[in-house]
Order: sequence, then C-alpha cells, then structure tokens
Amino acid sequence: MRKAILIGTVSCLLGFWSWVSAAEVKIGYVNLQRIKETKEWKRREDLFKAEVSKSQLEVEEKRKQLENAAFQYERQKPMLSENAQREKERDLQKLKLEFQLWAQDRQRDLDKKRDDMTENIWSRVTEVVEIIAKEMDLTLVVDYDPNPRTTTARLEKGLVYVTPEIDITDKVLKRFNALFEGKS
Repeated sequence: MRKAILIGTVSCLLGFWSWVSAAEVKIGYVNLQRIKETKEWKRREDLFKAEVSKSQLEVEEKRKQLENAAFQYERQKPMLSENAQREKERDLQKLKLEFQLWAQDRQRDLDKKRDDMTENIWSRVTEVVEIIAKEMDLTLVVDYDPNPRTTTARLEKGLVYVTPEIDITDKVLKRFNALFEGKS
C-alpha cells in the first residue's frame, strides 16, 4: 500500500514538473517605489500635506490657548483662595487632558486618511499591473528595486539580479497616469 502511494505521488510530481517545464513562463518586474512619481500620487500627497499643515495650525492654536489659560492662572494664583486654586488647577488638568485626546484623535484621523489614500492608489496600481501583464502575456510580475538603499533591502525580496529588459515600471507609470490622473 505504501509503495503504491509513493509511486502515485512520484508520478504526480513528475507529471506536474513536466507540465510546468513545458509551459513558457514569462516574468516581468515593476519597481513599486517609483509609483510615487505618478501625477496622482503627487497630487494626493500635496492634498494630504495641506491637510497636515492645517491640522498643525489647529493644534498649535489650541496649545497656545491652553498655555494662555495656564499663564492667566499663574498670574491670578496669589489672589485666589486655596479652594479656588484647586478648582482652577482641576479645570486646567481637564483642559490639558481634553487637548491631548483631541490631538490624538486628530492624528488618528490623519493616519487613516493617509492609509486610505495609499490603499486606493495601490489598488489602482494592482489593476494597471494586471492589465499590462495580460497584454504582455506575463506569467509573473514581481516587485524589484534595481537600486535598493541597502543590500539587506535587496536580499529581503529574495532577488539578487533581474535583467532590465523585463522591467515594466515605465509602462505601469505611463498607463497609471493616463487612467487615473485627477480621479479620486
């Protein structure tokens, strides 16, 4: 029985291997880091930076209001009774906590907007890569940076060398710009 299972398994593996080796495998690569060069990425990045700047101004304004309240308290403190001082200090602590929570919420909102923007663009990139891969009859498309910042970055991908002839990055960027420029 074991012998029959072993023979069957070997036969299946040999059949699969011969099928895989008989099929023509065409591979392409795309440098996904270059997607940041697209007009749409830059447009969205500019919009996001504007929102971050606006948020920073709001945070700074609220921080100044809190500092002003603390400064006013320090000026009034010698004239206040102990009970009034404790009450003002509680109010200041409450304002400080509210500010911290508000600032954290604001940062979470910005992080979510950044994540949503990135996810939207990456889903569109995936669409474009799939279209080009089908047009070029590619079996596999991998992410590859021919000029990584470190050797570790190259080895993490598991690719040591890829011929430049199979680079489809420029086609992806051109098609992406054509399909999605200015669309949200």
